[in-house]
Parts: sequence; C-alpha cells; structure tokens
Amino acid sequence: MKRTGGIGLGGLMLVVFCLPVLAVAANPPEPTPGETPGALESPYVVKKGDTLWGISRDLLEDPLLWPRLWEQNKFISNPNRIYPGDRLGVPGKEVAPAPAAAPSPAPVAEAPKPEPATPEPPKEPEKAEAPAPPAAPPAPVEAKPAPEPPVPPASQHARVCTPALVGEAEAMKVGIGELVKSTDNRVMNSMEDRVFVGLDAGRPLNKGDRLAAIRVGRLVTDPRTGASAGRVLYVLGLLEVTEVKDRVARARISYSCGPIGVGDRVAPFAPMPFPEEKTPQPARRSVNAAVLDSLRGETLIGLQQVAFVDVGANQGIGPGDIFALMRQNAPAATSAGTMLPLPPDRLGDAVVIRVADRSATVLLTASSREVRVGDLAVLSYQIAP
Repeated sequence: MKRTGGIGLGGLMLVVFCLPVLAVAANPPEPTPGETPGALESPYVVKKGDTLWGISRDLLEDPLLWPRLWEQNKFISNPNRIYPGDRLGVPGKEVAPAPAAAPSPAPVAEAPKPEPATPEPPKEPEKAEAPAPPAAPPAPVEAKPAPEPPVPPASQHARVCTPALVGEAEAMKVGIGELVKSTDNRVMNSMEDRVFVGLDAGRPLNKGDRLAAIRVGRLVTDPRTGASAGRVLYVLGLLEVTEVKDRVARARISYSCGPIGVGDRVAPFAPMPFPEEKTPQPARRSVNAAVLDSLRGETLIGLQQVAFVDVGANQGIGPGDIFALMRQNAPAATSAGTMLPLPPDRLGDAVVIRVADRSATVLLTASSREVRVGDLAVLSYQIAP
C-alpha cells in the first residue's frame, strides 16, 4: 500500500512538470516579424574563373541580378575583382508579398435631413447683378524634353593613366628617352622616387618639364581580318625633371599609375582634354566601328571596363563622344525560304576617353549584357558633330 501511494504521487508530479512542455509543443512560438522561413543565406566559395555575372546566372537563374550579389557582400570593393576562396553570401529568391487586404471603407456620416423651410413674406425684386466674366484658363505647361545623359567626369587618374592603341611602327619609336637607373637601385619605382633618364640624341629637355613614363604592351589584332591593329601603350606615371646635364636628366616621380622600371620609355606629357562641361548631342553622321579588344584581353567586357575600337581622330572622333554597343543577329529564314534580316541587339554604351589616329579608348558606362570582341560600335552622341 505504501509503495502504491508513492507511485501515485510521483506520477502526479511527472504530469505537472510535463504540462508546460506539452503546451509549448502544442503552441510553437511564432516567427520573429520580418523573418522568412527558408530564406537564410547559403555561402558560395569562389572558384578560379568565376564572375558575379556567372554566379548570378547559375544560382539566381538571371545574370542581370549580379548587383544583388555585390550588395549582399559588402567586402567586395570592385565587382570585377573577386578571388578564389572568397565566401559569398547568396541571397534567397524573393517571395512575392501576399496582396494586402483592401481596407474597409470608412463609415460615411449620414447627411442631416433638411428641416421644412419657414415661409417668408415676399420681397421686392432686386436688380440682378451682371455675372462675373469666367476666369481665364491656366496657360498650358510646355513639355520639355528629358536632358541627355551627362558625360562621366574624367578623374585625374583617367586623364593620366588611360592607355592608348597605336600602330606598331609608331609604338617602336615612341618617346624621347628611357629610365636607366633609380637612386636607390630599385627594380620597381613609384611616387616620390628619384630616377635617372637617358635622353635620345638630339632630344632637348629642360628643368621643370613633365614626362610620362610609357611601356609598350601587347599586340592587338583585328578580329575580322586577323591583321595587326597596333600595340597597347600603357602610361605608368608622371615624372618632373629636376636637373639636366648633357644627355642625362634627374627626375622625380610625381604621379604613379603602376610600377615604373628600368627600360620604360619617357615622352613629353600633355594633359588629355576632356569636355566635362559639355553635353553630347545626337550624332549627325554615321560612324560604325568594331570592338577590337579589352584592356587586359578579357573575353567578356562589362560595366566600367576599358576597351578599344577601330576608329579615332582620322574619322573625327574625340573624347566625350558616345558609342552604342550592338551585336548583329544572323538572318532568319521564312517559311517561303527567303532570308529575313534581323535588327541588332543593344548591349550598352561606351564613352571615348582617349583618342589615337586610328583607334579610340572607350569606357563602358552602361551595360545590359556582356560585350565581346568583334561587337559593333555605332556613334550615337558627339560633342562636336
């Protein structure tokens, strides 16, 4: 009997302690407002060759959503520079919000019923006043056309460091001398370093002159013909001449775009004009060009990247002009067997930032799709038609 009583008391205590657990299980806590189940981020480890464009295409099923990846991962300062091993937070797919219930109409107050009018004694008729003239209708507002997109400002870095594409013969004889030594025997020199410049015979130079350090780069070929389109000239920085003796000049590196080494050529520096205060107008003539290559030879060219086109000063192109980038479509066959030409696809816009005789350096300022070598560039806006 005692054992039975002990078991009954213990069972009663067990039921008392289990009641809160059962209550929680029956009524689970509601999710925190703003928290969507299953919307947690899943990390993605960057592999060699990955781009935000490609990752967005594979994971979000739309390459044009790459800005969401960039915004989600604040540590990426340049969307064109991601590195193998980076761990990216991938946003979940957005869920369309449920339609909000229509608000119930506010109660309308019932208008008071008019009281019966009390009859008044008749009055003598008064002279009717002349009606006031109708007010003049408001003057119509003149519709003004939307302003044209302004030219992107050219920073000091763009003015100095933008490369150019020049013919091979011109590239081989560029400059008036070369860097022969640094005061500290450094292999790579940068801002505020002191260097010695050896001048070519018959090339005068004076104290205070400014020189651009130039390196002759890789060969670019025309994608349509395979012929040489020239060589890339990389501008590495600016030098200020501090002393000249015979054919040797001392100079200080006053601005640096990259490492400057022994053997790099020097040329007189003239600031590149850029019409920041002017707005380009619709082009009055037709100029078609081809995208020859990107700055570093990338297969795909995107927003804020530099490329070369095969028209320049020889066709009146100048800094600030804007090209529309297009891709031709192959003709389509109709059911009758005739070939129907299709219009090209619009890829984006590019502004000219440096001009050579037969080529121009452009910066992509708008992009809806990737640009490839060989795509068409059509002059759409020009500073001085």
